[in-house]
Amino acid sequence: MVTHRYNETSAALGTSANNNTTLTVDGQIRPTSQWDIQYLATSSWDEQTGEVGLAGRFAVSQRSNQLYFNYAVDFIDDRYNPGIGFVRQRNLISHNPGAYYIWRPKTDRIRRWDPGVFATFNHDAADPSRFQQANLYIFPVYAWFKDNSFLEISMFPTWQNINFDFAPLGISIAQGQYFYTRYFIRYNTDQSKKWSLGGTADFGRFYNGNRTGFFAFGRLAPIPHVALTASYEYNNLQELGEAMEDLETHLVTVGSRFAVNPRLQLSAFYQYNSFDGQGRWNVRGSWEYLPLSFVYLVYNNTQINTLDDPFSEQQFIGKITFLRQF
Repeated sequence: MVTHRYNETSAALGTSANNNTTLTVDGQIRPTSQWDIQYLATSSWDEQTGEVGLAGRFAVSQRSNQLYFNYAVDFIDDRYNPGIGFVRQRNLISHNPGAYYIWRPKTDRIRRWDPGVFATFNHDAADPSRFQQANLYIFPVYAWFKDNSFLEISMFPTWQNINFDFAPLGISIAQGQYFYTRYFIRYNTDQSKKWSLGGTADFGRFYNGNRTGFFAFGRLAPIPHVALTASYEYNNLQELGEAMEDLETHLVTVGSRFAVNPRLQLSAFYQYNSFDGQGRWNVRGSWEYLPLSFVYLVYNNTQINTLDDPFSEQQFIGKITFLRQF
């Protein structure tokens, strides 16, 4: 695959003309039904900097009725710059091995239990001896029950080397090395029923402080044409960062979906975030007037009341797509 982006000179934006090109090759090999190998290699060239960057990914996995194993490695150098695309981080080599055992006990309640562990280890691509971060995802309890409910109990030991300016949620974290472990619990009822509930809880150390979080959600679908959802998320940070700050946030979300038929639907979504006092509406109507061809009408309303000058923005977007298959 080849992509090319050309930017024109703009005095208003203070930009000059530039060309950016990427070349990407990817593929998949299935030597057997249980083994899977995937690979990707890509390079970028930017006219303005004159630099050529490289990135790639290699992954191998094996799946059977009793075991799943996966190993993946990502490489991104500090010169890779795709004009069309997104890069999560540059100057990175990331290793991601993991496995879990598939156990189907002969009991009246448990359908399947998959205990396992996955690991992530990141270091610099320019100097592989420089450690960035590592974490383990250990899940001794990862079980589906015969009533279609689900339970997970897991932990996340984390090692991080913060050698850059870092301020999550505006709280400045001092540079240095950190080790902390967080614990996670998740449960939900049968999601295919007319009503369902679920929630998560995570707690433990967080850098030099503590963080506790809760998330709960519910869904009601009395008939196939209507679905109503609601969720609430709570975060509490204590004695975090250089100033040993405390912070509490609340996030409330409600949504609905109405369908006259599979081709004509209306959805509405509202969310309020106490961190920045932002409330946001999104209403979208869609009509599939021909197979895979749509008309979209979207209304967005965003308001922020915590600023000295309250912010309000409304948008109305219309979109028509047409797809012809030959």
